[in-house]
Amino acid sequence: MAARSTERLLNLLIALVSRERGYTRAELREAVPSYAESASEEAFERMFERDKAELRDLGYPIEEVADDPLFPDDTHGHRYRIPRGSFTLPPLRFTAEESAVLALAANAWTDASLGELARRALRKLEPAIDGLPDDDAPPLLQPTLTAHEPSFEPLLSAVVRHREVRFDYLARSTDTLTTRRVRPWGIGSRYGNWYVVGWDLDRQDSRTFRLSRIVSDVTVTRRQFDPPADFSMNEALSAMVSHAPARTVAVLARPGHALMLRRMASTCEAGAGPGGADVLHIPFAETEILAEEIAAAGPGVVVPAEGDGTAPTLQAEVRAAVVRRLRAAAAAHARFRGVEVDWTVRSRKATRNKLSTADHLSRLLEIVRWVYAHQGAELEETARRFGITDQELIADLNTLFVCGKPGHMPDQLIDASWDDGHVYLSNADELSDPVRLTQPEASALLVGLQTLRTVPGGDSEAVASAIAKVAGAAGDATGLANAVGARPTTDAPAAALADVMATVRRAVEQGRRLRIRYVVPSRDELTERVVDPVQVFSSNTHWYVRAWCLEAEGMRSFRLDRISSVEDAGPAGERPAAARDAAGALPPAPGTPDTVEVVLITDRRSRWIADQYHAVRTAVVRPPDAPRTGPAGEHEAALVGFQTAEAVCSLVTRYGGQLAVAGPEAVAEQVELWVNSALTGYDGAGAG
Repeated sequence: MAARSTERLLNLLIALVSRERGYTRAELREAVPSYAESASEEAFERMFERDKAELRDLGYPIEEVADDPLFPDDTHGHRYRIPRGSFTLPPLRFTAEESAVLALAANAWTDASLGELARRALRKLEPAIDGLPDDDAPPLLQPTLTAHEPSFEPLLSAVVRHREVRFDYLARSTDTLTTRRVRPWGIGSRYGNWYVVGWDLDRQDSRTFRLSRIVSDVTVTRRQFDPPADFSMNEALSAMVSHAPARTVAVLARPGHALMLRRMASTCEAGAGPGGADVLHIPFAETEILAEEIAAAGPGVVVPAEGDGTAPTLQAEVRAAVVRRLRAAAAAHARFRGVEVDWTVRSRKATRNKLSTADHLSRLLEIVRWVYAHQGAELEETARRFGITDQELIADLNTLFVCGKPGHMPDQLIDASWDDGHVYLSNADELSDPVRLTQPEASALLVGLQTLRTVPGGDSEAVASAIAKVAGAAGDATGLANAVGARPTTDAPAAALADVMATVRRAVEQGRRLRIRYVVPSRDELTERVVDPVQVFSSNTHWYVRAWCLEAEGMRSFRLDRISSVEDAGPAGERPAAARDAAGALPPAPGTPDTVEVVLITDRRSRWIADQYHAVRTAVVRPPDAPRTGPAGEHEAALVGFQTAEAVCSLVTRYGGQLAVAGPEAVAEQVELWVNSALTGYDGAGAG
């Protein structure tokens, strides 16, 4: 059925492009085979309207011209056409420097569908690119982007299409659930979180929404709007910090405990707290982000009610946010501990990557353009280029073979051949020109480019000019570039982190070995490692170095803000061949591994954890107190490997209430002890 839909859409496109005068609806019903087979006039009308919308979303501007100027409103008398040249790539060239940053931006996404959009955009731009970097040589510095939130893709679509949306939102400070109706102006990343900015229709004011607090499906309506002409998502993201007052909170920590919080603290008063606890003074910009870090530290850390007396309201706000997380974690863990999971009830995640008709048509059109420019390309090479198997490519060529101009006589069909293992195409000149980017393709690439601007030294002229050209390649030189944005985690990295980043980057570029002291939060331990760094990469909030660890004798990823000291240790050594291959691979998602297998129960907000930690399997799960019939709800079980049980405990309290541990019993018992011990610290003034 999907193949027939793609075939119909391609035949319609060829018809609309091939005849300057265009076709009436009646003529199209006769000219496109699938339309002629419609059961009724109403069925044809519905199909035609859907197909027009699909082609317009793919960047083909269908014109409707009145056949009789005396009756311009008679839509059945309209002729439909796509003028040649209206969808082609505008004249532009990317310099070698711009081409390099385009390649980095296209490979930034870890999400499969968004990454494919960005890479498809890069392939479309290839005729205007002065050569791309060698695919076999991993970049020395690679930012990566992850959009865990299910709301990201529909909101991005609504932003670029100017459509109103509706969703359920949890208020930051109260966890109150409300339904919001919004005109989304822009979407972007800051503090490692995704935000959408727009006009709240009920409150009649502009608002900023954090995507992780959207807990329902996003409904994209048909109602359109015009965003403000002077709106800039980057300016909106910058304002989140520039208007925030400098704030500091006092935290009590057991001596030798909470090493990550100590690194965040501006000052530490050793033994100055009750019971000899250390008093950490931690500056911060957003209460909820700090509360995550404090809750993740678990027992041995307490936010006292009074603090130093300089900001009692602020102290109480942070304390309340931490306690709310811990109580929610305790409630979720008690609810799901020991719940039985039927792994045969597979999660709905398994069906989300099904190829749509629009995606399939996009691929067919890319194949036409590629083969036209590379006649005789090897079948295997062509399939590899599009990330498909040889059999899938042959199926696509067979689809092209039965499509063509109205009439569909042999001399009107696309001619495709591959009998000798080399691919040739002809009689498809109308589809062979380089085409504009669609707005979703351009926006995926633009978010990657905006992220590059947050890289130390990455806000270059090449990035700025590439952003302008990519937006122009979608036919929107200003609006689209301003609708997406990214800003660094902080306005400026701390001096210590900047020094670590500079030293590590220099070691990567010069092939040097490093000796580092590294905080392992899951064990709350400071370790010493000797490593040969090969690549610096980011994952939304944080920067990492991928390196060969001499102690572990394997590739490892180290978060830069957890490196407390770094020094040169001479030239890097020669690594085994397997290690060199691993170094060239894409960096894995941080937090990979696998010594403790745990059954996590997640809700919609935390379902991304199953992907981030490479779950072995997932299943839909029903809460014990839920009805035994009807919809199973929004919870999912995931079998995930962790390096330590402490890492699981920290995750549960960091995302209080969003996930729980069903088993094994030993780990569930350890989580319960961790959560309850952390809460006990708030019964008194001590640090636990």
